[in-house]
Amino acid sequence: MMSLKKVFCLLLFVAGASAIECPAGYEVVGSKCIHRLHDSYLTHNDAVAYCYQNFGRLPVLPDCASFIGVATYVDNGCLCAVPYDLVGTQCVHLLPTSYNFTDARTACGSTGGDLIILDDCEQYSRVIKYLMEQGYSPFGYWIGGSDEALEGQWRWIDGSPMAMGLPYWSNEGEEDPEPDNPGVENCLELSSQWMYRFSNTLCSNSRRVICEAQPL
Repeated sequence: MMSLKKVFCLLLFVAGASAIECPAGYEVVGSKCIHRLHDSYLTHNDAVAYCYQNFGRLPVLPDCASFIGVATYVDNGCLCAVPYDLVGTQCVHLLPTSYNFTDARTACGSTGGDLIILDDCEQYSRVIKYLMEQGYSPFGYWIGGSDEALEGQWRWIDGSPMAMGLPYWSNEGEEDPEPDNPGVENCLELSSQWMYRFSNTLCSNSRRVICEAQPL
């Protein structure tokens, strides 16, 4: 069975004594010029052809120094495994099916991840933009937070405390800002109704799912 992989190309370039200057689309990595194909996966044969069309070839790493240089470059680039996409600093995947909160975590686990944690405002904005680009979900999206362990103490699934209030939580359209209905609505969604702000809801509700996985 053919396997799809991320692609890096090595420019057919011999470095002299002067500083390396890579052409457009390539970056200096150690003593090499490397080009990365973003947001796509190719078979080996297609990758060979792609690199050839871009005046390079697939990297050859004959020694430890070459391997470490390229591996460090890959790690810093936060590559994501299929079916995840790199969104800002996170590997993100939207499940095509709706689930309750518990089943959503299980479904994310089957893809190598868990429900997403959005504890950085800048990254939160990137994910919202990504959701808008993917299309509207009228029922919102599960993300990885709840107060099931201790009522009123909202935490992420990794146990870290959650920021409350704006800009994360919705405070529109209700007399009491979110989170509301204590003891009843214990799981966290991004509410499509409130411009993808945080909203607590019943854990048994069915929602779309945003999974997060660790970068490769």
